[in-house]
Amino acid sequence: MRFTGWTTSRGAGWLLLPVVAFLLVFFAWPVARVLGASVTAEGGGFSLASYAAFFASDTYLRILLRTIVSALSVTALCLLIGYPYAYLMARSRGGVLQLLGGIVLLSFFTSVMVRSFAWIVLLQRNGIIDRAAQALGLESLVLRGTAFGVVLAMVQIMLPFMIFPLYSAMAGIDERLESASTSLGANRWTTFRRVFLPLSLPGIVSGSVIVFVTSLGFYIIPGLVGSPSSQLLSHLIYSLIDTLLDTAMASTASVVLLALALGLVLPVMWRFDVGTTVARFTGVERAPRPVAWPLVAWAVGVAVLLLLPALVVIPISLPENRSFVFPPTGLSLKWYANFFAQDVWWESLLTSLKVALLVTLASVLLSVLAALALRRVSPRTRGLVRALVLTPRIVPGILIAIAVYGLFLGWRLNVSTLGFVIAHTVMALPFAFIPIASAVEQFDGRLEHASASLGATRWTTVWRVLLPMVRTGLLTGGLFAFVISFDEVIVSLFISGPTMRTLPVQMYRSIATDVDPTIAAASTMLLLITAGLVAASLLRARRRAP
Repeated sequence: MRFTGWTTSRGAGWLLLPVVAFLLVFFAWPVARVLGASVTAEGGGFSLASYAAFFASDTYLRILLRTIVSALSVTALCLLIGYPYAYLMARSRGGVLQLLGGIVLLSFFTSVMVRSFAWIVLLQRNGIIDRAAQALGLESLVLRGTAFGVVLAMVQIMLPFMIFPLYSAMAGIDERLESASTSLGANRWTTFRRVFLPLSLPGIVSGSVIVFVTSLGFYIIPGLVGSPSSQLLSHLIYSLIDTLLDTAMASTASVVLLALALGLVLPVMWRFDVGTTVARFTGVERAPRPVAWPLVAWAVGVAVLLLLPALVVIPISLPENRSFVFPPTGLSLKWYANFFAQDVWWESLLTSLKVALLVTLASVLLSVLAALALRRVSPRTRGLVRALVLTPRIVPGILIAIAVYGLFLGWRLNVSTLGFVIAHTVMALPFAFIPIASAVEQFDGRLEHASASLGATRWTTVWRVLLPMVRTGLLTGGLFAFVISFDEVIVSLFISGPTMRTLPVQMYRSIATDVDPTIAAASTMLLLITAGLVAASLLRARRRAP
């Protein structure tokens, strides 16, 4: 019985070894080093002096409070804006559902740097919002550098992370429960408040946790749209490392940030499945139900908010002169030619593509091995492995960046392809693992035994039977891994250098230091590629639908 070897716990252990070893070495150990650095005195030995200094500083406490308030504000606004939109998605079917879902997907997959650049153009002096206010006879309205501007931009970026779990929960609600409530005399509002809203609570909690934790450690928008007076904790941590070289205080601030995140996530994870909700967005069709026109109008407004980068970035990429003025004066394609003519832009694009492809292969391979093993281990082991794989998703990105940076300094992996691939795989693995593990879990195990009974080896069975049956999950996980790697900025800022940087890092440097419409050309090309991928994915799903 050659096939039985991999069905035993020992065989499952060998399958789990690569992913567990990888995360222990390149995630758990570096994070533990940061925790240790925060309680180590200058001359060695245990010390809480850094924590005492952190909480004794009025400046640090103001930044900490501002970070918490900002994350709570972003979470509340995302829930308020996203819930009606997800509700309309759950009430739609066919082309309407695909349109609504496609808009969210396009926003989700659009590069964070593209959206950040768009918000700079929107919020800056003489930007679109400022000009609109002046046209209405109002005073100048410059939101760049304000706390409100930062929150507004973060809401647009975080909104898909709220809509996905909300829709996932709403799509699973049995419509017969609402019909039963109506038949018993309840009106629409009572049915919504007493039936639908409580049943959608898992989506509300999951989306809120994901948005809150991500907002706590978000760096790009506060760094580009904010100002020193609106500085958040993630920006403070980066400054402590990059400018002040204060590793101990940066580690302390990172641990405080981690404690905030885990303090919310751990209690919630005992009751709700936070880790897997985002990836459950599907095109499941439900029976059509009448919707009120205010809900449709609200959805149109949300769609405009989600599509703002496309509406802003494309025109800005075509000016004749070197400016970010909207609308542009004159039209020219010279900034596209400039992108391909300058080595720094072209090489950064090639670096991003190379790293993203390698990360995709590594993430899919590790996810497949782990998913195969999870079918053959005890529920307790399954839970521990899932928690380990999904933990990088709930740890603030700035903490992972510091942890990886410190480890790579000693191992000389900074500014190297291998270093980028390892760091990005840590970030992308949870996103690849969820759809792949879900597909493997739903695979009919009887097909394995049938293959074995016909004389196939275990690896022949995997290659010829299992993988073809779960290819949709593999493609979805691979797409998530590629996009996460290609769009990664925070970790890349720490481990990049003048001789090697990814395209998002180059875009960040360009925005921070220069007025160069080449960034708009690069953003437009990324946006069009993303739109093409989303359209192809939706078209493929529609053709496969019965």
